[in-house]
Amino acid sequence: MGYKKMLKTYFPLLMGMSWDKAESKEQWKDFKANAEKMWDQFQDMQKQAKKAQKEQWANFFAKYLEMQQTFADTLPDEKFALPGMPAAPVSPKEFVEKMKEFQEKANNHAVEQDDSRFEYFMQGQEKVKESVSDVVDNIETKYDEVTESKEEE
Repeated sequence: MGYKKMLKTYFPLLMGMSWDKAESKEQWKDFKANAEKMWDQFQDMQKQAKKAQKEQWANFFAKYLEMQQTFADTLPDEKFALPGMPAAPVSPKEFVEKMKEFQEKANNHAVEQDDSRFEYFMQGQEKVKESVSDVVDNIETKYDEVTESKEEE
């Protein structure tokens, strides 16, 4: 038995698509409107997911700092020294407080960077959406021009 090549189409005709020119134009307009609506909904979904993730991180980080503070409260206030060694420059409690300040600064910086990355990502999606829309509009006008010139001939 031999191998039979099959025609593979990547964009099969959708069920109910018409071959009538006026009707197919109307269906194409509906398809474009639905595609743009879907794109906008997808971007809204991404923004909502980002907002939820940001809120979840803020809650987690607050609980993490609270847990650290609970541990820091158990540490002594006075400086200590190991036998034969000079005294520590700061007490354990002061050290934990300095670390918390550093962690809060690092967290703020990381959150700002993540927000900036997300905004850049969303702007890129908007540029792609505009480019695709421009290309489709250009193709439609060229197609209309070609069909009108063929009809005149």
